[in-house]
Amino acid sequence: MISQKILDGRSELTSEPGEDRDQHARELAAVVLAAGNGERMGPGPQKVLREVGGRAMLGHVLDAVAELAPRRTVVVTGHHRTDVEEYLAARFADAAPAPETAVQEHQGGYGHALLTAVNRLPGFTGTILVSCGDAPLLTGDTLARLVAEHEKAGNAMTLLSGRLPDTTGYSLVLRSEVGEYEALLPPDRADRREPGDGPAGGRLREVGAGVYAFDAAALRAAFDDLLTSGRTSGEYLATVLDHFTAHDLRIGITVAEDPDDILGANDQVQLARVRAVLRDRINRWWLAAGVDIADPATAWIDVGARLAAGAVVLPNTRVLGASSVGCGAVIGPDTEVRDSAVGEGALVERSTVTASDIGADARVRAYSTVSRSGIGAGAEVTGSVLDQAVLGASAQVGPYAYVRPDTRLDEAAKVGTFVEIKNSTLGAGAKVPHLSYIGDADIGEGSNIGGLSGFANYDGRKKFRSVVGRNVRIGGQNGLIAPVTIGDGVYSGARALIAEDVPPGALVISEGSLKQRNIPGWVQKNRPGSASAIAAAMAQGETGELETADGVRQRVPRTTEPPEPPAANEPSTTDGERSTP
Repeated sequence: MISQKILDGRSELTSEPGEDRDQHARELAAVVLAAGNGERMGPGPQKVLREVGGRAMLGHVLDAVAELAPRRTVVVTGHHRTDVEEYLAARFADAAPAPETAVQEHQGGYGHALLTAVNRLPGFTGTILVSCGDAPLLTGDTLARLVAEHEKAGNAMTLLSGRLPDTTGYSLVLRSEVGEYEALLPPDRADRREPGDGPAGGRLREVGAGVYAFDAAALRAAFDDLLTSGRTSGEYLATVLDHFTAHDLRIGITVAEDPDDILGANDQVQLARVRAVLRDRINRWWLAAGVDIADPATAWIDVGARLAAGAVVLPNTRVLGASSVGCGAVIGPDTEVRDSAVGEGALVERSTVTASDIGADARVRAYSTVSRSGIGAGAEVTGSVLDQAVLGASAQVGPYAYVRPDTRLDEAAKVGTFVEIKNSTLGAGAKVPHLSYIGDADIGEGSNIGGLSGFANYDGRKKFRSVVGRNVRIGGQNGLIAPVTIGDGVYSGARALIAEDVPPGALVISEGSLKQRNIPGWVQKNRPGSASAIAAAMAQGETGELETADGVRQRVPRTTEPPEPPAANEPSTTDGERSTP
């Protein structure tokens, strides 16, 4: 999985988490604020759980923090705290140390949330690193530099800053004439640019990132003074800063080398922006690794994806989740691959593939949907739907086929145009070329099912299975009424209706025409309480109650309309016959 450390071109990737911290550095605790309601984000998941690059924003922040190897990490929760706690339990249960949580019972602002975390760290005397959970672009290197500069200068507090073209929602940093910290103005106060003569009105304003390093003892003393004095009606952080200034405690500033590192997401506009920035970071990394991305502006690759050098990603393509793409594979255009493995030399074009394995040199051609399936090496799917199916090597599906769950096609088997198949197996080289339904059947190797044929597997209550042997030739417009077994090498004539077992090597035909016989009342007698029985009773003007399959009595109203006579070609069955689907 890609981390911001890997994506950060400034990182040499030579150290393990925390290894670059000086051995004489103070102990570090991390606080991540994730209690906000995120109303500006609109309906949906809790703000910090919105995904950026396939990972929750909170997850990105915790990964960056983990690179500094803090002794303890505290996540402050509030709104939707159950969702946040469940996310932490699912994603970070194995982290060392695992994040702890502290609950902000009411929304009292940034400083109040920080106080909630500090109360979770009694006796801690080192450095406290604080970040918001909605800053997914933060890197471990940027945080490490903040902490290092803070500890080297012996500051009571050091804030992370940057210069942004859009400073809406960010606090403004004011510096003294010698460039030191002077004040931190709340968002939306003062001019958004510094004075200047240029067309832009001066250079970009410096803003605070909402990321701080505090001396734990100084911070705790400031909170104690705040609570003792009763100055709890305003923003606690502003009061803390006033305390530091009044006691001549030093406040420092660390400027992010890449201003994108400090971008947060408080609304959908900002969320789209951080997603685009991370997309570009990811794509630059993969381009440098030898992946051919034809249009980086429309290629979206999640941080959990893996692509081999030589893979090709065409325009408007998404490689999501824990997907992997092999060397020489071509993905796109207009394609989504999610949590799937695409083998070397494979092709997936204008299709959607989810939780599936695509073998080497396989082809998933335009307008296919593949879900939870396996496609063997060299197999081909064209304009079709596969759901929980397995295709052997060189098997073929489509176009316009529907392969339903629990279906397996062995090597070189074929399901052709306008074929639906479910819970069935096709042996090696077996074919169902077109216009057929195969349900609950096992078809042997080398067999062929003629067009317009169907397997009647359901009698309205129970499903039955059919078995077709090896090298069988089923003629066109055949009906197989399960349960039935057809031996090896059997041939059947056109329009055969096969309801009895056929021995190996036989020819099965249907002689003459089938004479229709209607059996009045069969449905009410044999399928009492079914939807069909109720409909029949209503059509015949019956009253009273019919018992449904689960024993519930249902009243059937009288109808004043006379029953319509059955169509002349409507089929019927005898007591011993089974209905087709």
